[in-house]
Amino acid sequence: MTPRVEPEHLQAVLCSLYRLCGETTRCHVPGEAITRTLPKHQRGAAWKALKQLIKQGLVYRKGGTDSYGLTREGLEKARETCMEE
Repeated sequence: MTPRVEPEHLQAVLCSLYRLCGETTRCHVPGEAITRTLPKHQRGAAWKALKQLIKQGLVYRKGGTDSYGLTREGLEKARETCMEE
């Protein structure tokens, strides 16, 4: 069972992936690239957050690699929650 991840960590990882990929579901980014964009205090929870987002159906893992991308649902959720100010 995956430990519970704080909602702000989930949102930070989702927004990071959204910033890296933009408005497409065909992009996939290495996990290390996602963690590098986060503040240092959130990097440890990033891997757990990615697993949680996969279970929620918002992120997919590209088969055979350590690359991640947004699903259609994840892209819609990111558009709602990750508006740049």
